[in-house]
Amino acid sequence: MNYSLLRISKLYDNYISDYEKKHTNDSFLNYDEQYINLIQNSQDLSSSYEKYFKEIGVNAINIILNARLLQKTWAMEHNVTQHISATELIFEQVKFYKPDIVWLDASELFDQEWVYNLKSRLSSIKLIIGHICSPVNANMIESFSSFDLILACSTCIQKELAIYNIKAELLYHGFDHSILDYIKSDKTQNKIDVLFTGSLFTGFGFHGRRIEYIEKMIESNISIKIFGNIESRKKVFLKQCMNRTIIILSLLRLEFLIEKIPILKKYRNYEKEKIKYYSENLIRSVQPPKFGLEMLQLLNNSKICFNIHGGNSERKCAGNMRLFESTGIGTCLITDWKENISDFFVIDKEIITYKTMEECITKIKWLLNHPEEAERIAKAGQMRTLKDHTILKRVKDLDVILRNRLKIINSTNI
Repeated sequence: MNYSLLRISKLYDNYISDYEKKHTNDSFLNYDEQYINLIQNSQDLSSSYEKYFKEIGVNAINIILNARLLQKTWAMEHNVTQHISATELIFEQVKFYKPDIVWLDASELFDQEWVYNLKSRLSSIKLIIGHICSPVNANMIESFSSFDLILACSTCIQKELAIYNIKAELLYHGFDHSILDYIKSDKTQNKIDVLFTGSLFTGFGFHGRRIEYIEKMIESNISIKIFGNIESRKKVFLKQCMNRTIIILSLLRLEFLIEKIPILKKYRNYEKEKIKYYSENLIRSVQPPKFGLEMLQLLNNSKICFNIHGGNSERKCAGNMRLFESTGIGTCLITDWKENISDFFVIDKEIITYKTMEECITKIKWLLNHPEEAERIAKAGQMRTLKDHTILKRVKDLDVILRNRLKIINSTNI
């Protein structure tokens, strides 16, 4: 049983802006040429899924929702008016390609009404699937109720969805082994001791622990390079104001106002965590974020990659992208211990884990003082990822899930 798959994905907005500034000549290229340039530079895993689905015989297409120039070019080449929204243009693309399955990877951008409209107007669609790798919230639950299938990147998220009677299948992150063909290894270059890449946003459900750990590393004189996003003082001040407002309304038993005022509803969870501004040490240390090949090259040029999962510390499951990017590239990974981490790697042989800030700092210093051992762990971690955690393997697992779903649909339509 053959099927076609259309995936709608999204890259980091900052990356898209930076890419378009550096590649102004792309505007003279056609859609296919622009797409190839973009995915080769970004090494985004949505295009990896497209590639390996095609390798196993599935007609797969990937659309990058927020690639503005790319989307504009598609519209021009298909005589679609320029005066429509991004989601309306997506509808036109789905209508043009007529896929059996639509994968909304940027599912937070498509509300319940949009998904129902897509299903009702385009009869060729048999399945609409979504994907989630972040903490579940009320808006997601409402949207996901209109999907046929949700893919979750950890067992914790899968269990959270089950509470709301939303059945989800597991699809862990993975590593595209072909990326190694694009990475340059320079043995003469001095390697970065410890690398962190990622966002550092304040407030509940974001990166509070991450910020504390990194600030402590800087205080401990660990040589750590930080490439990421931090928030402006104005943004943090706004969060602090929302925090105080919500606390006062709760004390006055006026919680109903929180639900009625959108900005308060958005920030209502911040009352559970004190919101602080960054230390001066951290502000001085942070460099602008790197994406795509630049970020992967940084990983390759680093002795140790520091990883800590986002969200609150009570979440018990590992599964973020950095687990597989760092090990796949061949960098020694130190990551926060989670109950399921041994499902992916052998602790102390393929990766290093920590449970406390003190343990993390002690182990990083030990690894830096024992570079041969760090290199051995890095190579073992890479071997494990290339064996068990590639995108090709994830594609084969997902193919089984999708074919089983399609069989059920076909049998009920007979």
